[in-house]
Amino acid sequence: MSDINIVIAQEACTDCGACLALCTARVYERIDGRVEPVAPEACWLCAHCVAACPDDAIRHSGYPTEVCPPLDPAMLPSLDSLVVTLRARRSTRVFRDQAVPRDVVQQLTGIARWVPSAGNGQPVDWLAFDDPARIAALSAGTVTVLAGTARLLRNPLLRPLLTLALGAENVKKGLESAESFERLAQKLAQGEDPIFRRAPVVLVAHVPDGSYFGRDDAVYAAYSLMLAAERMGLGTCHIGYFHIALDRSRRLRQALGLPDGRRAEVTLALGYPQYSFHRLASRRQPNLVWNAG
Repeated sequence: MSDINIVIAQEACTDCGACLALCTARVYERIDGRVEPVAPEACWLCAHCVAACPDDAIRHSGYPTEVCPPLDPAMLPSLDSLVVTLRARRSTRVFRDQAVPRDVVQQLTGIARWVPSAGNGQPVDWLAFDDPARIAALSAGTVTVLAGTARLLRNPLLRPLLTLALGAENVKKGLESAESFERLAQKLAQGEDPIFRRAPVVLVAHVPDGSYFGRDDAVYAAYSLMLAAERMGLGTCHIGYFHIALDRSRRLRQALGLPDGRRAEVTLALGYPQYSFHRLASRRQPNLVWNAG
């Protein structure tokens, strides 16, 4: 990033050493007793130095002070508030017949950019669908692919080949899913939307094909969006069936309209929930093992 310019205002710097200690790109070095930005071209724009400097002594062209407001601790939720927020989020599968304004969707995808990403690559972009015909077509295409998968799994002539190619355990799991796939087709035939549940908006998080940690980055972004949506009176649901079908169908991927060189990682249904929840549910306490081995 050779166009990055970094200067330390030495008259303001109190030599706390935070920028030197926190920079994994080795942008800073101590020279003649002072910290200096010796390799700004190596900066990968994590902004740790700017955010940690207690003296506002760092002038970073990628992070001018007007886009890096001071952190107000009073604005942060307490731990109890954060836990309640996490527990209050529910998956929504019954939506009101009410459009979600596009500026609200834009706000949500903007909020989702504050999540961590591998190497600060910030690779996640979004496709948004609010055309009922497009959503219905994607839903029908998904069901078609999954129902076809169920037929293949049910075919006794193909099962030995599938077992050889996929392994007996995978075929067994596939057969367990086949009934669910067939039920989707039945629901679609009855006029339901068994994939997106007639949500007014469908959001697809996508990343570059070559992004090694792209799945992780998309999940972080999607879940942050889901939490923010809850606070805005909206409901969301992660649609896993869509991705099972997407992996198996070039036609469905073409219908999605992804930009070249991108892959879809997470899909969310979004809308105003028909029903509210008034209690917090319990969840299994996870096992915790120290120093296993």
